[in-house]
Amino acid sequence: MGLKEDAYRYAIKNAFLHEGKADVGAIVGKMKALDPKLDIKKAMPTIIEAVKKVNAMKQGEIEKEYRKFAEKGYELKPKQKESMLPELPWAAKEGVVTRFAPNPNGPFHLGNARAAILSDEYVKMYGGKMLLRFDDTDPKVKKPIENAEEIFKEDLQWLGCSIGGTSFASDRLEIYYKYMRKLIEMEKAYVCSCKVEKWRKLIRQGKACPCRGKGSEGQLERFEKMLKHAFREGKAVLRIKTDLKHPDPSVRDWWAAKVVDEPKHPRVGSKYCVWPSYNFASAIDDHELGVTLIIRGQEHEQNKTKQEFLYSYLGWKYPYSFHFGRIKLANMVLSTSKIKEGIEKGIYSGWDDPRLGTIRALRRRGFQASALRKAILEVGVKSADAQIDKKRLADLNKEALGDVRRVAFLQNPVRLDVDYAQQTIVEMDGKKVELGEGTQQFVVDAGEMKKFKKGDVFRLREAYNVKVEKKDPLQVFARFVGTGKTGKPIVAWLLQGADVEIVMPDNSKVAGLAGAEIAGEKEDSVVYLDRFGFCRIDSLKGNKAVLWFAHR
Repeated sequence: MGLKEDAYRYAIKNAFLHEGKADVGAIVGKMKALDPKLDIKKAMPTIIEAVKKVNAMKQGEIEKEYRKFAEKGYELKPKQKESMLPELPWAAKEGVVTRFAPNPNGPFHLGNARAAILSDEYVKMYGGKMLLRFDDTDPKVKKPIENAEEIFKEDLQWLGCSIGGTSFASDRLEIYYKYMRKLIEMEKAYVCSCKVEKWRKLIRQGKACPCRGKGSEGQLERFEKMLKHAFREGKAVLRIKTDLKHPDPSVRDWWAAKVVDEPKHPRVGSKYCVWPSYNFASAIDDHELGVTLIIRGQEHEQNKTKQEFLYSYLGWKYPYSFHFGRIKLANMVLSTSKIKEGIEKGIYSGWDDPRLGTIRALRRRGFQASALRKAILEVGVKSADAQIDKKRLADLNKEALGDVRRVAFLQNPVRLDVDYAQQTIVEMDGKKVELGEGTQQFVVDAGEMKKFKKGDVFRLREAYNVKVEKKDPLQVFARFVGTGKTGKPIVAWLLQGADVEIVMPDNSKVAGLAGAEIAGEKEDSVVYLDRFGFCRIDSLKGNKAVLWFAHR
């Protein structure tokens, strides 16, 4: 299409979403996105003309035009790149097998969903599979939640991720023990029973502790004692031998397994008392499960260095890997441990509390999976920390939502009595509404009424003009003064409506009156409340609705 047609279509959409008024700046941005080479200076008169034309139209006309374009496939999009992610030159030859390996101590949030979305995207690009591997090897501090598999799979499938296999580290302890014994026999691992403070002092100096030099036969005996719980918690730990002069002290002889007293694991109970570290279990599983690509947080870059010692001892090839930075979302909590603590203390109502950045909370607020996925793909695999802009996330969600029901909304409803009214039929949001003769009663917003004093004239949207005669705290009196359309403030109104309560992102509540048509919508659908924003319908009971706010 030409510039004139494109500008008109986007002006219609912008006006439909913003109370009947299109914005020149917004249309300029759309045109520039559609054609990066567009000469904005030359295009500006055409864009301004389209905005003026649309802004002179009635709301019903705008809605009619919008729906006509939407039926034909409304969105005008520039040609997208095939992928926003770096290519994998080795993938065609070696195959892509990746994994999402969460600690299931709570449902995941947008930050740690990044690994799953990026891993799944590479599988979609090259074929292969993404494995779901639960790193549930902490039976005390970060204990797994009940029904972890069901909860994680539900969230992953909602995000559009395909799962090629599922495993739990806690089911594989015997496999880890087999490799631990093998490494001890190779004299690449040892059981250390030194006091922690003494061991740390030696390791900082680049010196071996007394346990390190003992032969494999004695080490195996000590390891079997660990398995039989002859050592108590904190008294013995299995370590992997590395470079004692390594520039990073944390890499030197890192721990592979420890004794845990009185473990209470939801899957294996107290059957095992020796539990592997994340570094050991994940390194073994990545090889055993055939993983070729690891995508995880930047904090694991150091773990890669540790695990490479293990791989070299066992003669394995380390998988290809990306390590990305942290994601930040303004005013959202993304720490699983902080969320869990907040729930236990009663600060948060649950994993879907609106203040949280969990997938469950974002979903309940009305964010669409495709919008969250695209936001993650735009950030990609870069190693620097990144903040997802709230406005950008809202724009992506609007795009994903497409055509939604527009519902009139009054946050602080008060009664407006109009005397000497003329009988008329007006078109509101595609519906014909009959207004009576004589005294006609409306419901309007108290906040808007504050702007007017006695004698001021304003126009009731799509209806007629009225002049303020008197104002009370709960009621406004006015009289009909004509039907002229220019130069007067426009006020939204309702004849009747449904009570609504809106749960806001900070967990506060907003009450108001919405158009009666909201009662005909379905729970879980998203609507646009006039002059307020996009909200998801959480529940509908009779003439009352509870909504969760998504964004403006």
